[in-house]
Amino acid sequence: MQTPRLLWCHRFHRSPHAPSILVSQSQRVPFIARLQPLSPHQSVPGAIRRQMDYASTRKASVPHLVRTAAEPRQNRMYTVRLSHIDEVNPTVRLIQLTIPPHVQSLEGQEERADGESDQPQPLTFLPGQWVDVHIPGLADAGGYSITSTPADAQVLPSPGPPVESPMDEETGLPPMDPRGRAPYVELAVQHAPSNPASAWLWRPKDEIQGQELSIRIGGSFVWPPSGINLDETKKVLFIAGGVGINPLISILSHLNNNDDETALHQQHSDIHFFYSTKIPRSAVPSLPEKSPQAYLDRILFLSRLREIIRCQSESGRLRISLRLFLTNLHDDFAPLLSEPQQDLTIYARRQQPDDLRQALQGPDGVIRPEETVCYICAPPKMTDEVASTLRGLLGDGKERVLFEKWW
Repeated sequence: MQTPRLLWCHRFHRSPHAPSILVSQSQRVPFIARLQPLSPHQSVPGAIRRQMDYASTRKASVPHLVRTAAEPRQNRMYTVRLSHIDEVNPTVRLIQLTIPPHVQSLEGQEERADGESDQPQPLTFLPGQWVDVHIPGLADAGGYSITSTPADAQVLPSPGPPVESPMDEETGLPPMDPRGRAPYVELAVQHAPSNPASAWLWRPKDEIQGQELSIRIGGSFVWPPSGINLDETKKVLFIAGGVGINPLISILSHLNNNDDETALHQQHSDIHFFYSTKIPRSAVPSLPEKSPQAYLDRILFLSRLREIIRCQSESGRLRISLRLFLTNLHDDFAPLLSEPQQDLTIYARRQQPDDLRQALQGPDGVIRPEETVCYICAPPKMTDEVASTLRGLLGDGKERVLFEKWW
């Protein structure tokens, strides 16, 4: 097996504005990075521009906490309730974790003389981050990218007057926020029996729904990108491979929300979304009459992507093009290619360097690195290949290629 080549940095920095991040002053970590603590609206420095030559045969059994030991983490744990489970297809579940509404409320958070608050610090994160998921009875925490947006973790008020909701005596968590939709984080969990946390989250719904878990926020692959002027950014390229779509759907959904502090400022910014995946084979026998739409509905987050495109086509703020690369198409899937889709282009092949080149080029055929930023999340081999291609195309703008590998 190839020996990984690890590149080191020597110092983290701590900011008084983000006391919830654990960092070290002298720890050596296997990344080229300048990690700094995060606040809800701070971007992360070059930590996400990792030049890692991990062997592609790296064992998937390495625990999440070990694999991500060098990453920044908040030092607070939050108690959440597993409130909803939705099976997208036979291999992926969407898990919704409800946050206690009183934790997210800023009301009553008066500081003491020592500067600390008597109330828990609200759970905050940046689009693209992940969570450590601690499950009672399991020694190792699971790690999952957050697929919802920071706005989903905030209390959504209702127009009517507040009504007190009874407390759950067993967990101490209210079943829902009496003022409106309960704040939550969403995770997409792939069926993986060899992973203890994932296996637990794939137990029968009636065994785990309503259970109390603990989570902690971490990660440095985030939006907005550090050191990049969003005022000058006109083109964003997202490349997802398989469940690598998870952090990218959080980022794109956040951009769809048009948050003032982290939005793209250029009117009519172009976003190109490349999604390489497979149609779950176990879903095929149950699909009615080989309906193209039924096939597409089984692909993780594709319907959400299409809804975002529909919203933006109406507002005209972002121009989003979606290219779907399906790597397991055969005769049974022929209707997918014969029936045109207005909001996406489907390819029965893997993406190629020329696809990336065309996406980066402007109408005049010129690539402008200073106006571009690229995000990649995919398996290690695909990430390495795409990152290498993009760095070559962007030349001096190679620092605008940001990536995270999933294992």
